[in-house]
Amino acid sequence: MNKRVFDDSFKTMAVELTHAKGSVKEVVDELGIDPSRLSKWRRLQAAPKGSASAEIK
Repeated sequence: MNKRVFDDSFKTMAVELTHAKGSVKEVVDELGIDPSRLSKWRRLQAAPKGSASAEIK
């Protein structure tokens, strides 16, 4: 199985989509990604700007 790699623009779009739809589950079902991965992206984007943890990896 190949490891999927997501670029920053996809991560940002996915996080914004969760805010627009109001549901992480709906977005992960639509995009076919792991819920814990999307939750991590949301948490990292919510971190204060300038902090080391604010970067999405």
